[in-house]
Amino acid sequence: MPKPWNKIEIPREKLKNLYEDQGLSIAQIASKLGYSNGPVHRLLREYHLKIRTISEAKEKFKISKKELRNLYYHQKFSMNEIAKKYGCSHATIVNRIKKHCLKSRGHLGLTKPIRISKEKFEYLYHARKLSLDKIGKILHCSEGGLQRKIKKFVIKTRPISERACKYKKKDFDGNLEEKAYMIGFRLGDLNIKPTKNLFQARCSTTKRAQIILIKNLFSPYTTPHVWKAKRGTFEITALLNKSFNFLLPKNDCIESWVLKKPKCFLAFFAGYTDAEGCFYFQKSTNGRKWKNALFEIQTQDRQIIHQLWLGLTKLGISSPKPKISRYGGEIDKRGIKNNKDVWRLGVCQKESLWRMLNFLKPYIKHKEKNKALSRAMENIISRNNLPYCRPINLSIPKLN
Repeated sequence: MPKPWNKIEIPREKLKNLYEDQGLSIAQIASKLGYSNGPVHRLLREYHLKIRTISEAKEKFKISKKELRNLYYHQKFSMNEIAKKYGCSHATIVNRIKKHCLKSRGHLGLTKPIRISKEKFEYLYHARKLSLDKIGKILHCSEGGLQRKIKKFVIKTRPISERACKYKKKDFDGNLEEKAYMIGFRLGDLNIKPTKNLFQARCSTTKRAQIILIKNLFSPYTTPHVWKAKRGTFEITALLNKSFNFLLPKNDCIESWVLKKPKCFLAFFAGYTDAEGCFYFQKSTNGRKWKNALFEIQTQDRQIIHQLWLGLTKLGISSPKPKISRYGGEIDKRGIKNNKDVWRLGVCQKESLWRMLNFLKPYIKHKEKNKALSRAMENIISRNNLPYCRPINLSIPKLN
């Protein structure tokens, strides 16, 4: 069973001491050690430590009425700040305030009025485009109070497309080779969905290397979100700004600008290979003991597979013309029915494979496929010195 992507290491005795002896909550332990709640909860189950029920957890969290009154009324802590101090949720503190029959500062008239003119509010909100949360921090007031000010001043709220996102988004830097790689990977194994003001890139896979690749691909521009689904797959989403609109089209076609430049074509080919390609080894058909390294792509994208074949031919890489490996309507070994014909592109001839591997190596980003590519190159080098094998020139080829 694969190790969870967010697996953490805490010795059992240490976790037992924090949870059982000190009586800390899962949230408090996570906050203390710098983790999120989920991995700590999972580790408790793995160590077979009895997890407290909700009612037991509520009993464990103790704060007296006197202490709560002191923090809230005299030290002027907000409910959020008290919650962070005790490692619990905001709702827990709200419920405790109600339980102890304490009134909120607003109801007691202890909340200071927000002193800001309409002009200054409009400057911060519209000219500087600050979020209400940031304005609240500047003025030391709540977001709810600012929303009431907006209504009072009759200030027009910004459209969703102009509102601040939780994580900053950066524009694509314009590198054509990276753009070609992203398009190739998107057409192979990436779902792009437009939202109101952003693009959502999403992928579901059982391969951790695939998640790492996507995370590294989009981390310079946004903050990808990764989680593990109940069905056991890894899920990743990344929200991108409008500069990534080139990823939206999903056509069975390679754009002309990619085909014109060999480096862009190879970057696209690498992206498509990281998504759909496969490096593998097959026993020799002539009865010899060694195995031959091979490469193939199987996909339903008929036009893309033929354009790749033509592009490889122009680079001096010979390959059989793509053929249908499975017809539409057939059911494969996994029980999955093919809606369309599946086309196969393969490179098996030793000299052509060596040339292709050298061209692809600088662009491959998938960790597992990079290792497989290196093993394929080692296989060709070792076979080149074997008897009954026609030796080839193993110098590094150059693009014309």
